Amino acid sequence: MSSTQDVPPDNDGIKTMKLYTHVERIQREVKSRFENESIIDPIALSEIDCMHYEGNDAIKDVIHAMQLNSSSKVLDVGSGFGGVARVLSALSECTTVAMELQSDIHQCAEDLTRLCNQSDLVKHVKGDILNYDLNKLGDGLSTFDGLVSFLVFLHIPDKVSLLNNCANLLKAGGTIFVEDYFRRSSFTDDELKSLSTDVFCQDLPTQEEYIAALESAGFDNIQFIDKTKEWATFVADRLEKFEGNKESFIPFHGEPTYTSLHDFYKAVTTLFSGGNLGGVRIVASKKKR
Repeated sequence: MSSTQDVPPDNDGIKTMKLYTHVERIQREVKSRFENESIIDPIALSEIDCMHYEGNDAIKDVIHAMQLNSSSKVLDVGSGFGGVARVLSALSECTTVAMELQSDIHQCAEDLTRLCNQSDLVKHVKGDILNYDLNKLGDGLSTFDGLVSFLVFLHIPDKVSLLNNCANLLKAGGTIFVEDYFRRSSFTDDELKSLSTDVFCQDLPTQEEYIAALESAGFDNIQFIDKTKEWATFVADRLEKFEGNKESFIPFHGEPTYTSLHDFYKAVTTLFSGGNLGGVRIVASKKKR
């Protein structure tokens, strides 16, 4: 079941980030690998539809941090193709609301959830966390046990409004689990250009600024876990593996899709190798009044 409301048109600027173009590659992979299956296993599907780092291990960390079970309600902000939401619900039996801004990706995500027979547990919503009517999201304000977001907050410069909305949606004591970028030190002009164009990312906060914004929004027990070293290794390995698969990838998906993804993977690898871009896992709880 999908939900939507009157929201501004998709911000086409985010499509400068080439990870979000050529969406048909996901559909092509699904058809190739699962065409003869009446119900797709969301764990197997996650090899195709998840765009975050460190795969399902990171999702298992979410389940552990939030202590999720069949009574839990989770919001996934910037849910992409829905892979995280489906794996969360498959492993913990929680109910997940998957919120995605981009129409083509939202529609693909909803189709994949239906193919996994998970529509009862995973509810898709097209919208923007900054301007959506929060009373109409899930069961409304202060009703979510947890909020998760992987590599999405970096697209939203207004961290104050973003984190305030997140806090307003969580129950008192609810957990936020976010993986994001931050500014370790000043970026070069070339890095700023790449962040803006290749990653659709501006005004990244420092660690101190990020923690201050979290505290201002009403979060405590803040864990700011530096993942820079692990992610720098992950993105470099991803690029190397992708280049190694070039000869099999292009006949199946086409050279334009290969070029777009290669440009993105290379840009992110270069940014991490520069030493100024940081990666972080944030786990915090909404203050109990």
